[in-house]
Amino acid sequence: MSEEEDAVGDLEDGGALAGIRWAGESAYGRLLEDYDPATGHDQGWIGYTAHKLLLDRLNRVFSCGPYAVGGGDAQAGLDVVAAGLGDTYLTMPRIPAGAVALADLNKSPGWQSSTWRWLMASYPHGTVDKIRWQQKSPTKRRVAAQPSPDAPTLPFEELEAFEDFSSLIEPEGPGAADLIARTLVLAHSVHPEFRVREFFIGRPRMNSDGGKAWWWRYDLLSSAPGAGGFAPVSPQPAPLAPSPHVVPDAPVRRRQKPQEATGPEAIG
Repeated sequence: MSEEEDAVGDLEDGGALAGIRWAGESAYGRLLEDYDPATGHDQGWIGYTAHKLLLDRLNRVFSCGPYAVGGGDAQAGLDVVAAGLGDTYLTMPRIPAGAVALADLNKSPGWQSSTWRWLMASYPHGTVDKIRWQQKSPTKRRVAAQPSPDAPTLPFEELEAFEDFSSLIEPEGPGAADLIARTLVLAHSVHPEFRVREFFIGRPRMNSDGGKAWWWRYDLLSSAPGAGGFAPVSPQPAPLAPSPHVVPDAPVRRRQKPQEATGPEAIG
């Protein structure tokens, strides 16, 4: 079994993927609802707002941070969780508190389910395979320097970067080293004019050699059960519905010309 299959299976079984999908839908739904370039909203506003909203939604659905509750009760504190969500609250999966925990890495927001941790990263829409991890934050660079268990042989530069990553974050407790080796990235972007989103989770690859940006990545939109509300929004405008006041034309019968008429019923 590949690491992708292992990770996706574990996160799906624990309900984490359902929560992540909902968080992305709710966060970007609100962003696109509020986005108005006429008021001065620009790419900077989009990036900041997407980060804040996605952080908030992930904490809500997993009962983390300001939405933490005790006892594993998925119904506890729902009045607080529902505040400000509107209709997206109705589609929020009920995940027991404690199933997912906060797992920040060097002050970079992170969450952990089972033995998998993920951090967030944004990128310009349509460039998920062109992310230059060496240009990201030190934390993201260190995560991208992790070797993939599906490709254990690394160039010297990547192996050296991974050793730097390990030395800067000292594991504590049993299994901590394994947790470090299982840090993923949740990559997200949007095209506000076309209202098209992208949402992936995967293992980044340090691509200072100009190669691929991921050891593997999993598309959270195309893999959503029943496509749901996560399918990208089509940039083509929907056909206008007919006005309720428009009366359909009466049927018109074509009158035959004399040369077309035959038989005794012909009109001369």
